[in-house]
Amino acid sequence: MALVALQQDGDASPEVRSVFAAVEKEYGFVPNILRAMAHCPDLLQAFVPFWAQVYSSPVIGSRLRALAALGTAKAQECTYCIAHMSASARRAGMDENEIRAIGDSVAQQRMFDPRESLILELADALTKDPDGTTDELRERLRSTFSESEIVNIVLAIGTYNLTSRFLKALSIDVEDVFAEVPPRTE
Repeated sequence: MALVALQQDGDASPEVRSVFAAVEKEYGFVPNILRAMAHCPDLLQAFVPFWAQVYSSPVIGSRLRALAALGTAKAQECTYCIAHMSASARRAGMDENEIRAIGDSVAQQRMFDPRESLILELADALTKDPDGTTDELRERLRSTFSESEIVNIVLAIGTYNLTSRFLKALSIDVEDVFAEVPPRTE
């Protein structure tokens, strides 16, 4: 059970209802993270456009962003985030074997190309230790990605870490819509 009540549309202020309506139009539902955030309408109104821009920035594309997100979610062991980011990974074209491989360093090396594996390594390193980016890892990033890609990747991982920590601290449940996620295939 969540530490704070999840605001429902009828209980929300007009500015919060406006944000909820826009998000529901875009995604088909209002995520529980936003229903919790609605207790601070000013932060909700700042967060949603920021999150949307990080989530949709074309610099790294949907597949690399999904890898950063799901790698972070699995490193955080955030059930809510894993549900959401697995769905994002599927929309980005990943299959169930790829999704399952994320979080297993050996499987990742076999399943993903070097750029993708590097993003997953960085997501794991930054999630487990904010100082986990070694000089050697920075050099590999520099030799693999452009500066704008590096900034986007690190900002995405940082944003996913922020949301994971928020969700876990408040014990926010995954929405029922994720109960309909297709079963994993072996």
